[in-house]
Amino acid sequence: MIARLRQSIVDALRGLLRQWPLVLAGLFIGGWIYFAFWLSDVQGRMDLPRAYSVRMTCEDDPEADLWRGGCDRIKDDMAKAGRPGFLDLYGAFVDVHHRPSPRDAAAQRFSAEDQQAGFDLAAMLQGQRYGIAMVAPEFENVKSRAHAEAVIDAIDARDRALLVIGRAGLGQDALFAGALANLANPGAMIDGARQSFGILTGTTKTSDIATGLSGQR
Repeated sequence: MIARLRQSIVDALRGLLRQWPLVLAGLFIGGWIYFAFWLSDVQGRMDLPRAYSVRMTCEDDPEADLWRGGCDRIKDDMAKAGRPGFLDLYGAFVDVHHRPSPRDAAAQRFSAEDQQAGFDLAAMLQGQRYGIAMVAPEFENVKSRAHAEAVIDAIDARDRALLVIGRAGLGQDALFAGALANLANPGAMIDGARQSFGILTGTTKTSDIATGLSGQR
């Protein structure tokens, strides 16, 4: 009995050794898919408080006029109820995690722009939700009203996507949508792996996976 069991184990190991390229490929593919789901879970858990902060900024408050400007641009999205569809979730994860940040996206368009005469960014953002501390860094190196408005449009688009993810919560559909978005964007997966290594070595925070390692949001 023991001899037969031992022989079976030896035969199985020999089979694995003969098929080692396929075994190695299977392990790599399985690990890559597992990582996509793990990354999606981390992203989703970090996106929920970000979505809540968008809603909280636009809630009624005695002093809300000091920062609530611009909330009317996303009020229809905040008013939506019910669970979003899978395709909506997939698009939201792509928008939040696989597109350039509002700052970077606008910077590509206005990189050669000179300072606009008389442009005052602080005055433009005064009383706006875009001027709060966690959003204001998106306006770094903005030199004109057109540039600032491009950043604002991109922030609105990202926040609409965050609100979609927030409506879904931590459901399986959100987990699968995020994993699929990750698998469709291998560059982001590689960056996520780099950030995960940073977490293990203590040089990166887990939240940086969701916020893009900006260190400012």
